[in-house]
Amino acid sequence: MVNIGDTLIWFRILLILPFTSILTFILTLIICSQIPNNIEPDQNLPQISELGTGQAHNYFMSGFIVLIPQMLIMFIGRLQFLIQSQTIIHRAIIYCIHVIAIVSGIFVLIMAIVSLDDRPHIHDIGAIGTFGSISIYCILHTILIIYLFIHRSKAAKHANIIFPLWFLGCTIIVITCSIIWVITFASIPEYIAAGTPFLYFLAFAPQFWTKAKQLQHVTNLNFAGHYSNRTETKSEYEMS
Repeated sequence: MVNIGDTLIWFRILLILPFTSILTFILTLIICSQIPNNIEPDQNLPQISELGTGQAHNYFMSGFIVLIPQMLIMFIGRLQFLIQSQTIIHRAIIYCIHVIAIVSGIFVLIMAIVSLDDRPHIHDIGAIGTFGSISIYCILHTILIIYLFIHRSKAAKHANIIFPLWFLGCTIIVITCSIIWVITFASIPEYIAAGTPFLYFLAFAPQFWTKAKQLQHVTNLNFAGHYSNRTETKSEYEMS
């Protein structure tokens, strides 16, 4: 019963992480845009990395460092859910896909710590690695979900068509905007490409919620059974 309770708390924490991560990302960009940096005065929408220059670097670094553990825990939770919710895809494949997502945390850390002012090439490696690893994760994870939906007769928890459509739509947006950004170096496609993965991760929440509800139901049944056994034992003792 203690194990179920701990697992229930775990999935409740996972439930809020897709929302807190997108909030952390947005707040970081907003705060950095209000702090003096090295952006040209006439530049309306700077590149994301440029927001972390000058005095804004410490805020940029702090925001993304706070974001990293939220994303890593969320990826671990998603890995756990996929292993527990189906048996038709070997867990080694699921592990490999999520290793890519976890590696993205290293690139985010590099991007956050190394300022564009000091070592632009190393910062760019972190930024490109972040975009690349998260994009690859979204592509592979989407393929996995579509495969599970196609074989939904053997994976009942993946029978909802909304999830593969949502993941596919977000992945297409990420890929398209990333390509446009690389070709044009325009800011708007970069912001869309950087923000869309957080919308992608929001689809994790309903399945975390479903898992938490199932565990709550099991907890309630165990509690009811435990209480019933105690009542029966007490009644037998009084009768004797």
